[in-house]
Amino acid sequence: MIKNLKKKYDLKVAKLKKGFLKNHNNKFFLKTHAHLVDTLLRELWCHVGLDHEVSLIGVGGYGREELYPFSDVDILVLHKDNMQKTAIEKVTKFITLCWDLGLKIGHSTRDLNQTIDEFEKDIRTATNLLETRLIIGSSILYENLREAIFKQINVSSFYEKKLNEQSIRHKKYRSSAYQLEPNVKESPGGLRDLHNVLWIAASQKKGSNFKDLLENKVINEDEYNKVTFHLTRVTKRRILLHFLANSVEDRLIFDLQNKLASHLGYNNNSRLRASELVMKSYYKSVNYIILFNEIIIKRLNPKTTSKVYLDHPLPFFISGDIIEIEKEYKGEFVDHLFDPFLLFQTHQNISGFGPNLLGLLDSTSRKINQNIRANDKLQKKFLQIFTAKNKVNRALRLLNKTNILGKFIPAFGKVVAQMQHDLFHIYTVDEHTLNVIENIRRYSKEKLKHEFPDCHDIFKSFTKPYLLYFAALFHDIGKGRGGDHSLIGEKIAIKFCRMMNFDKEESNLITWLVRSHLTMSQVAQKKDISNPQTIKEFAYFVKTKIRLQALYLLTGADIRGTSPAVWNQWKATLLKDLFNQTSNYLDDQLKDIHEIITIRKNNVLSRLGNTYSISSSEVELLWNSLGADYFYRFNENDILWHSRVLLKKFHSKETIVSTRHAPDGNGIEVLIFRKDSENIFIKASQYFANNNFDVMEAKIYTTHDGYALDVFNVLVDGNNISFKHLFNFIEKSLTETLNSEFKPITISDNQSRQAKFHKIESSIVFKKLNKEYEFTVSTAAREGLLFQLSNAINNLDLSITHAKINTLGHRVENSFILKSKKGPLSLKIINQLSNNIQRDLGISIAT
Repeated sequence: MIKNLKKKYDLKVAKLKKGFLKNHNNKFFLKTHAHLVDTLLRELWCHVGLDHEVSLIGVGGYGREELYPFSDVDILVLHKDNMQKTAIEKVTKFITLCWDLGLKIGHSTRDLNQTIDEFEKDIRTATNLLETRLIIGSSILYENLREAIFKQINVSSFYEKKLNEQSIRHKKYRSSAYQLEPNVKESPGGLRDLHNVLWIAASQKKGSNFKDLLENKVINEDEYNKVTFHLTRVTKRRILLHFLANSVEDRLIFDLQNKLASHLGYNNNSRLRASELVMKSYYKSVNYIILFNEIIIKRLNPKTTSKVYLDHPLPFFISGDIIEIEKEYKGEFVDHLFDPFLLFQTHQNISGFGPNLLGLLDSTSRKINQNIRANDKLQKKFLQIFTAKNKVNRALRLLNKTNILGKFIPAFGKVVAQMQHDLFHIYTVDEHTLNVIENIRRYSKEKLKHEFPDCHDIFKSFTKPYLLYFAALFHDIGKGRGGDHSLIGEKIAIKFCRMMNFDKEESNLITWLVRSHLTMSQVAQKKDISNPQTIKEFAYFVKTKIRLQALYLLTGADIRGTSPAVWNQWKATLLKDLFNQTSNYLDDQLKDIHEIITIRKNNVLSRLGNTYSISSSEVELLWNSLGADYFYRFNENDILWHSRVLLKKFHSKETIVSTRHAPDGNGIEVLIFRKDSENIFIKASQYFANNNFDVMEAKIYTTHDGYALDVFNVLVDGNNISFKHLFNFIEKSLTETLNSEFKPITISDNQSRQAKFHKIESSIVFKKLNKEYEFTVSTAAREGLLFQLSNAINNLDLSITHAKINTLGHRVENSFILKSKKGPLSLKIINQLSNNIQRDLGISIAT
């Protein structure tokens, strides 16, 4: 009998699955699946001989007739006091048979008093018991349970506990719905946020589904239509995830995003991948669910607070810590579109808006057209939000939540919910943009001065900080349109500045920042900023200190806003050094580069004499052997360190390896000095790869006497480590590696899952620099990549004079300055190197 039951059940489930994959009828699938399990459980119940004195009750998702393909079947076996031994044995047999049939049963067996006790103790149990239905057994016992639950429930306490539970859940998922692999059930804006609305409503006897809420006037028809649409969309994705993973998988993981897109009919287009399109549709639903959740939960708040009306023509009032508007207000609200946000900024203790106001703002957003955007009074009020002293970022987040920001600036609306599958952004474009503005606002806070003291001081001296906010708002607005998003964004910003009647100076700064927002990062992380020529060229690019300061503030905020994994002390130090050197140069633009080198040398000599009692005559031979170019390649701190280490050893034939903490705490620096020989760089790269050290920069220099002077800047995990022992280990073991015969190793392809499943293209960009080439490889990060690239370079008899490694989350940019060991370096050799890298690394190259 059991085998036949299972066979019959499996056939019906297979047929149900086939039907769903064909027509995507979510509601039919979930309800039918639950009913198939109902039938199976009833037959098993009767088979073991359980009588009608015991109740079998479905709870949770199964109780509300929403059973996903691989979800647990949660049941409660409810019995009277003092259950007989025979009945206990029958229940045990029933549960065992359920497991034998392959059902994932989550069960509890209790009497009425035990159930109510558990209801009072645990909010999760209480929530499950609000969603119950009788499968088979005593209807009287079941009704007694229902009656006892609603007698026992404390509406206010339940409301507060569910809000707290939601807050904890959101924090678990880092409070942002916009993650690369969101959980469609648990993440903010997922199904749990809709369930929470229904649970709170059910506790107040206002309905257990959205149709009930409509009939009981908790929601209006527009809200009902929207929420059912987005519920259907997210539900469909959750069912498909289960089928595609063949397991309980509620995350939109990289492995399944392309498969999901294919099932839903999304294809790559000229601008976006299919995976980005399917995620954009999901995030649009997330946006509405987050707003709906806030509106309805606030509407269901059982507590009443007094009203304090505000001095305003419209019936705005403060209730607790929110601004609200009278429900009865039916006037033309669009003329006052930005007033709530300005009130929000002027009242420090206000944390948000009430449900009536949120709903009104959302519905009014649909009325925004070109005439509204061109309205002079509204433009001035919109600008006031940016020029306010307080809550700029929070006001902008409210504008985005209520869909006003994307309607008032349509170009911004196009990037709302747009995910970026580029291996380093983990947020949608709009969320990233607001993160960048938040980071700029952090510069203004005295209590956060310790984070970036120099940025705080620069920001405080900035007379028009709102220009920075607008530049941040537009810096990525051109994404998803094809082409250079910086140039596209500049054009959009120009139109906006004209519309807002900004003066020429303001417009020029905003649009220049949008066009140039990547430049400072590229120079700091790809160029040799110890070289005065680099500083001179960058100073020529920025032209003024105002531009330099603005770009510095925007660049740091932008990098920090992509992902917690992208920003590190190394990047902070590079940007700060580039800013300080450029600022000093702009203070005296007539300063000759040779004069800069003279000053650099004199400063080092002064420090050597004053601190270490080393005279200029003692270092003269060393410096002469290093050659004039050396002083263009290294800064004062570097030269001071090298001089002390090499002073009495620079003619030695022994390999010298020395380590130190890098200035400003950005990792450690490793100096290698030895008679020039083959494979020094490649040996060192392999050594660092084998020891899991991340190389951030390498400077490779050959002295006039034919010695190799290579310096590697390396990041290490400083937790629970003795740097004294680490330095000794590196100096000894790296020396042994450099002195031994080179033995190339094979490194497996260990790209991240995202890189594999999104098929992220790699790129090679090269630029001729006199007798050298600047050569940049951008690709998915993997262990040993620097070694692999240096091996390919070495095989073509090329030498590396400078290398910088810029890690961006799961993506890495390796920039090299290359020259030939055998005369001029030709374009033919560079193209051959590109082909060899594509072949050896197995990566797709767009050159």
